[in-house]
Amino acid sequence: MALESGRSPVRLLDAGSPDSWSEIDLEVLSQWKHLKEAKCPGCGRPMAQHLHNSRLGREETVEDYTAWSMECPAQQAIAGGQDMWNIANKSDLEAHDKGKGPDPRMGIFWLSQREGESLPQPEQ
Repeated sequence: MALESGRSPVRLLDAGSPDSWSEIDLEVLSQWKHLKEAKCPGCGRPMAQHLHNSRLGREETVEDYTAWSMECPAQQAIAGGQDMWNIANKSDLEAHDKGKGPDPRMGIFWLSQREGESLPQPEQ
């Protein structure tokens, strides 16, 4: 409202006060803008929504959410491949864990491929 009206955020409700902006006004707007743009690192929703959900009229709680899970066959295939690789490279992994060799996992990227799909190719 302050940005739209041009009135200082700390003076929005004070009709008799001048419209001059102070350092605190600018800091309030800066922090509010940051809060509106900041995303929750867990779910990606705006942090401001967690702190005050305007639809609910309050701060959100765990009861406002329902958890869902989804199985990804591609990730399950990768997990199976990683297990097989770990078994095949058990001695190298154990040596590395004891400080007697390089980490055999370095430089390994796991991909999944369906029938008919091509793997990524290096640019030429």
